[in-house]
Amino acid sequence: MKSFSNIAKIAACIVFLLCVASAARPYWNKYWLGHEIRAAAIYGTKNSISDTRQFLSEKIKYDWPGFSPQDFFIEKDENDTVTVGIEYCDAISVFGVSLKELEFSVEKTASEVSALL
Repeated sequence: MKSFSNIAKIAACIVFLLCVASAARPYWNKYWLGHEIRAAAIYGTKNSISDTRQFLSEKIKYDWPGFSPQDFFIEKDENDTVTVGIEYCDAISVFGVSLKELEFSVEKTASEVSALL
């Protein structure tokens, strides 16, 4: 009977850890998506908006299949300051059951840096 109690405790711990990981996943995804968007913004300071959109398309093709390049907004001003962002929804789900729908907005801005030589 004692070994069943230990197995039940271990199973409960595993379920708890899965729940915590499921709750953290949308925020983890937002963090890493922010890195991809920042890279696109930096790229956009030296390239056109269409080239930046193509670059972003290549960056998100495999890791972010739920997004298309048209989901992102890309703005560039006359000083070559580029802003790239997206608004999207994600959900906290455990064992296929959606517990809470979350709305995220990720926006990164980069300015052109001139070389100081």
